[in-house]
Amino acid sequence: MKKKKAFKIIAIALIFCFFAVAGVVYFSLTNVPEHNVKIENEPDNNSYMNTCSNVMCNLARVGDKLYYNAANDFFKYGTYEITSDYTKRIYWKGPAITSECLDLNRVSNENIFSPYIHNDIVQYYDLNQKHYEEYLKLPDTNNDNASLEELFVVGNELYFNYSELYGGNVIGDTMVVYGFYNLYRQDEDDTKLILSVDNLDFDYISDLRFYDEYIYFVAGKRTSDKENASTNLFLCKYNPNNGKIVYKIPYATSSDFVEITCLSAVNDKVYGTIVNRSDNGYETVYCADLKSGTINTLFKSNAGMVINSYKDKVFLLIENGKDMGIYSVDTSTDKVTKIFDEDMDLNGLYIVDSKYLYFADDAYFTLHRITQDGKNLEKVFG
Repeated sequence: MKKKKAFKIIAIALIFCFFAVAGVVYFSLTNVPEHNVKIENEPDNNSYMNTCSNVMCNLARVGDKLYYNAANDFFKYGTYEITSDYTKRIYWKGPAITSECLDLNRVSNENIFSPYIHNDIVQYYDLNQKHYEEYLKLPDTNNDNASLEELFVVGNELYFNYSELYGGNVIGDTMVVYGFYNLYRQDEDDTKLILSVDNLDFDYISDLRFYDEYIYFVAGKRTSDKENASTNLFLCKYNPNNGKIVYKIPYATSSDFVEITCLSAVNDKVYGTIVNRSDNGYETVYCADLKSGTINTLFKSNAGMVINSYKDKVFLLIENGKDMGIYSVDTSTDKVTKIFDEDMDLNGLYIVDSKYLYFADDAYFTLHRITQDGKNLEKVFG
């Protein structure tokens, strides 16, 4: 009798432990870190998504909802929808060491688009059906050498960018291969070529940024057809309505040791970084005044740096080191002012409305935000 009673006690204990563990696992899988936050709802053209600042594609706003990719948590990674009333996970593939999330780098006022385009089909993620659906089919360029390089979303307009490689001509001992870009805009049922390198006397363009009705980019022009020829770089402001360059200023000469980016554009100014690998990895933040033709150095550091802008405001985040913090850039004077320097991890700088600056912790899980004056820190997720 005592053995049977002991067996029952053990069985009941095991069953209790099973349900307790199952409850803990279920709670871990379903419990959402939620905070009472107000989500701004204001007119937005999503042009902030066309910078390279949101490196991890971790945050976007669609209307009055935020979408955030939480990483580095075995149970809680995934894509979350955050509103003023709730937080819920909308995309998840189950527990895994390597997280899988929606790509949030191509977002309109209404849709989250897939970064992958197969057979010229642009897809968007249907939040109700929980899978991707066809949005539109891109036109045939009638060029077998053309490949789709990038999809841009500004407001609810889609821009798509083709690169074409051609060449094979041998001049002396040199094989000459050029590349150029064509940029199209999809307007309802009409597709319009709005920028072509053929018409601008460049060999290629890169780093397209959208601000107001204009497009900003870096353009390259080879000095000769020789293999070791250098490339002269220019910063340009382009009017897509008449197909003309508004401003073009010499930028620098391309080098294997120098990497140059164009990250943000405000009015007639362009902001970006220059990394010189021969300078101990130091990264320089510059401002190019296209109207006056001048280029000024704003900041220099050997720490990780992020530049992002929203409408007429530009911000800089230093992720580590003695300069760690968040800085604002006065676009009228180019004065750089530190506005946030609390001792906490800083990763990514996301700006999705005119009030807040968002950043993640080092593990890309917890999401914080501060007002754009550097005050009023609050936790949004995690």
